[in-house]
Amino acid sequence: MGGACSGTKPQPKQRQKQQELNIVEQPYMQVQSISQPQSRPSEQRSETGQSVKDLLYQYKKFTDFLGLVGNLDNLPTHTRDQLNNCIIQRSNINILIQNSIKRIMREQKIIKRVEESDYYLIHNDEKFAIQFVQLMQKISNIILTELQPDSNFQEAFPMLIVSFVDLAIQINKEIENFQNFKTQPIKKQNTKNPNSQDYYQVTTNK
Repeated sequence: MGGACSGTKPQPKQRQKQQELNIVEQPYMQVQSISQPQSRPSEQRSETGQSVKDLLYQYKKFTDFLGLVGNLDNLPTHTRDQLNNCIIQRSNINILIQNSIKRIMREQKIIKRVEESDYYLIHNDEKFAIQFVQLMQKISNIILTELQPDSNFQEAFPMLIVSFVDLAIQINKEIENFQNFKTQPIKKQNTKNPNSQDYYQVTTNK
């Protein structure tokens, strides 16, 4: 009897632990389908989620490039101000990522420290995506409108400016992809409505 009792009691705890592990180890699409089941069609969540994932990769490259700039003291005031603006946007995005992951963890009752491996949680999060895209657009604008034509920055970093500009162009492409995916359901709905009306008219005429 004692052995039977000791064999059955740990099962609920084991099941609970296994469920927690399953939540943490699920691919990002499955986790988001739990937290936002009715926010968007699954196909669109997949597409916009990929855009956010690609933008996060571009953001990582941006932080790497920014780290190569080094000390700003020897740069002219305008150049230094624009690079400081980039640093501010980087900090804003870091805060946004941390807060968004913590929010999703609270919603999904996941209790752990935020790590880089948790970024999958925000790939399909609507609230994060909108704010993140806006901040990445600011970074792209700073690079293309302020740093690219800045002769002082070009002279100080002749190779790095090329990398920055290429990055900004890629960021704009990813943002365009995100915006296109976001408007696709409206376009699809508009194209489906006339067909359904035509079908109704044909059937009623018969």
